[in-house]
Amino acid sequence: EDILGETPVEKPLLIVPTPSGEVFSQPAAYELAESKHLIFACGRYEGIDERMFHWARERFDVRLMSLGDYVLNGGEVAALAMIEAVGRLVPGVVGNPESLVEESHSDDGLLEYPVYTKPSSWREYEVPEILLSGDHAKIAAWRKEQQAERTRSRRPDLWTKHQNMA
Repeated sequence: EDILGETPVEKPLLIVPTPSGEVFSQPAAYELAESKHLIFACGRYEGIDERMFHWARERFDVRLMSLGDYVLNGGEVAALAMIEAVGRLVPGVVGNPESLVEESHSDDGLLEYPVYTKPSSWREYEVPEILLSGDHAKIAAWRKEQQAERTRSRRPDLWTKHQNMA
């Protein structure tokens, strides 16, 4: 039986935040959002005793995951970041599921275009005229252009990856 007293069809997934794990990414978040049960085990300072992994692999599917190439004192902050990234992909968590489509790191791998809100003029800074034009095709083209430029200038690594996928 699992921790809920049920006979599981699949083993629960145990995620261990650690700098030695696979790098957590948006595609990984989508994958984890499909899991029925996620459990996080957070180590402190030196991490978790290696024997625990042998024990855990008999009971869980175990995934070691890292937020990036740096070290934290414990896994709690990494777990919270992963929980938030995964949780927002669960149906019903984000009110408008369409808002998940045009975000940074979505299907095309580009960063999101610049976002503007009301009013159209703020402290002498203006919303680009194209966004006020009402021409949806031109707005879509401008957004794609902005995504490409932003990715190229801010994250050349992602731009190269995007170019290789195209």
